[in-house]
Amino acid sequence: MPGILPMKVIKCSNVGFECKTSDKLSRRAFPRGYTESLEERVRQLESEVRELKDLLDEKDEKIDMLSKMHGHHRPPSTRSSASPKPPVKPERDTGAPAKQDVFRVQATPLLLGVENSDSYFMGSSSGRAFIETFKRKIQENGKPCGDFNPEAFLHIQGCYPLAAKTPSQPLRAPPRLFSDRCVNVYFQEWAPLFPVLHKPTFLHLYDDFASDSDKIKNNHKLAQLYLVFSIAALSSELPDLDLIAACELQWQKALDAVMMDNTMHTLQCLVLALIYCTIRADYKRLQHYKAIAVGLSHRLGLHQSQKRFSFGALTIETRKKVFWTLYALDCFSAAILGLPKLMKEEDIHAEYPSDTDDEYVTEKGFQPTLPGEHTRISSALALFRLSRILANVLEKNYPAAASHELSLQQMSILDTELRAWDDALPTHLKLNFVQDKPSTDVTGSRSPILALAYYYVPWEQRLRRRS
Repeated sequence: MPGILPMKVIKCSNVGFECKTSDKLSRRAFPRGYTESLEERVRQLESEVRELKDLLDEKDEKIDMLSKMHGHHRPPSTRSSASPKPPVKPERDTGAPAKQDVFRVQATPLLLGVENSDSYFMGSSSGRAFIETFKRKIQENGKPCGDFNPEAFLHIQGCYPLAAKTPSQPLRAPPRLFSDRCVNVYFQEWAPLFPVLHKPTFLHLYDDFASDSDKIKNNHKLAQLYLVFSIAALSSELPDLDLIAACELQWQKALDAVMMDNTMHTLQCLVLALIYCTIRADYKRLQHYKAIAVGLSHRLGLHQSQKRFSFGALTIETRKKVFWTLYALDCFSAAILGLPKLMKEEDIHAEYPSDTDDEYVTEKGFQPTLPGEHTRISSALALFRLSRILANVLEKNYPAAASHELSLQQMSILDTELRAWDDALPTHLKLNFVQDKPSTDVTGSRSPILALAYYYVPWEQRLRRRS
């Protein structure tokens, strides 16, 4: 083999005794077995790649099934310990990966819109490169695609207006039937995953609003009320766009009035606005509100360990819930837009919320709960932990550098973290399939949403491998 010298045994006598030695290898020589070890490493990597491909193909099939599912939901729950530790990484070799395990990625130009200094930047995790590749494949197959506009998938020009024109008459409170339904939908569908508001406190506020809406003058309260109406109304199968547009005008006006207030109430309103803008794909306002919300969260000290502060139990739990909801929205919106997260992992020391629902928490402490009951907030806790894995994927696979190296071993580690998250899910949050159908009734369960979020994270990895 070139570069390897045959070993020679030399017999010699020196200073009265006999010794045996061998020629030193030349500088270009390789030790015995080096080629075999390389071949074995290649076989291992090929096996890992095949396993990852099979896993992703299986997940794609389940995503297709989930996308066809439709149903109404009611809140679930469990009691599990809530530690804010990042996902535990498997004990594997942490040294520099072998060269065969690493490949270099060159980011493509992703400025969108008009070609000037004000164009939008949208990074690789947004799927822009994937959409462009899809269009190219259509062209290569000889199919017409003149009307195929990749930017239409990315909403870079902003979302469509809800109503054809601004109401000319003074805005009034929405019909009681509409607002009642919205409050029920919000706490049934949205609050279990995004526990921004303390339910008993909000319901007391809504009772006052329903009795006499004109008596509610506080802008924080008005913003919260109309944001809840707007978020829930968008969830309807046949949304009343005129009513939603009227509610949007109400909460925008109220939020603008308190935007610069350094309070938890303002932050709660901002996080609700982020949820609304995410649903509407209103990415322009989403980035604006998120920047203000993250800055305010830092100023209020929500990223710190809440044990350092001498607040009551209800205040502490609300701070933790709002912080981790903002964190999850930061992660997923960063992935959607292909932009950096605004929160730095090394700055986060906040604990996860307790696995206790709102009605059992007061400023004085936690009230006893029925044993064996599942909590609604268990869904949010699962989403918060999954968001931390997504944050790892964004950091490792989508750094800001235009050119960087990716490791198949690192991707495999992240995939192991995902499987560990799925294995640790409580039974009531798992979505299992039997003969391509959910094995249990998913009506009122958060399991389909958590499953979609779970499959979205490795989808980000798959986009990176193909870009």
